[in-house]
Amino acid sequence: MKIPIAVLIIIICLVPSFSRGEKLEELEKTIKQKKGDLTEIEKDLKEKKKAVKQKGREEKKVTDVLDKIERQLEGKKKEFRQLDAEMKELEKKVAHQEEEIVNLETSLAVLDEMFQSRVRAMYKLHRVGVVRVLFSAEDYSDALRRYKAFQLVADNDQKLLRAYQRGIEEKEARKQDLITETMALSKKRGEVETKQKEIAEEKRRKATVLASVKKERVAYEKAVTELQEREKALRSLIQKLTVKAASLKSSGFKDLRGKLPPPTEGDVFSPKGRERGIGIKAPEGTKIQAIFNGKVAYASWFKGYGNLMIIDHGGGYHTVNAHASRLLKKEGDEVKMGEVVALVGSTGSIEGPMLYFEIRNHGKAENPVTWLSLPNKKENK
Repeated sequence: MKIPIAVLIIIICLVPSFSRGEKLEELEKTIKQKKGDLTEIEKDLKEKKKAVKQKGREEKKVTDVLDKIERQLEGKKKEFRQLDAEMKELEKKVAHQEEEIVNLETSLAVLDEMFQSRVRAMYKLHRVGVVRVLFSAEDYSDALRRYKAFQLVADNDQKLLRAYQRGIEEKEARKQDLITETMALSKKRGEVETKQKEIAEEKRRKATVLASVKKERVAYEKAVTELQEREKALRSLIQKLTVKAASLKSSGFKDLRGKLPPPTEGDVFSPKGRERGIGIKAPEGTKIQAIFNGKVAYASWFKGYGNLMIIDHGGGYHTVNAHASRLLKKEGDEVKMGEVVALVGSTGSIEGPMLYFEIRNHGKAENPVTWLSLPNKKENK
């Protein structure tokens, strides 16, 4: 059944068709926005990289300080061990001195007893009187012997007194020396312990700072990685959008007049009653390809044309593919040049398996032969 070609022209004019100008404007607007986003990401990335370097420097400084503190702490530990050894030696010395003092006190006790005995003897002698003892001698020799005995006793008493006094003084001096040395070492040991605690606290604080700096550095490094990935993805998107925008700035389709590939392989002929297009005889199931990039504007059954597909190539150009056995794309799908969009069939055809093909510019049919690169090309009358 023959369908007026005017009806098909109306369909082509009425089917959804993307406006090349509007899409280009929208793309350029998107590209501008994405470039702005890219600038912000690059700025943020630069700041994050700078922060990573800064945190790295801070981390190195803290690490250097920790190393110095570690060495100081080790030195203090060594000093502490030395003082501890000295303290133990002193404790032995103190124990020895205390033993000596005990021995000295024992000796002093003996001297004290002797001294007390001599005091009592001297007291008795004083009561009797030295002169009476001397004059009670039998003769001069006896008196002389008694006198010398008195002198010897007196000398011994003085020596005993001096020894007793020296013993007491030595005992007190040793006790005082031990007290002084013990206090000095105890003070030094306390100072070392305090310093050791200070260094350990400083080390703990620096370690906390280091952990914080490392955590911040890792966070910044992670942010840098994420930003680099976003930057890469955004650059790729901008490149694709730019290429797409460039392809929309010129029709592209009209620039390939006479060079476009045929939609399918087969014998070209002029279908009766449909002089605005061409027919291509091919076995059923032969692949039908898009001759240029575009978007499927119509894909459905159409009376007299069977399974019909209309592809919008932009700039007002459409291609019509009719009588397909099967449509492989649906309305709204994007297609690329050379992509299989349907299969040759005989739906709606009275001439057997074939493809009926048209090229239209703003609804006006143009001779497909002048557009396609066909072997043994002939003008379609």
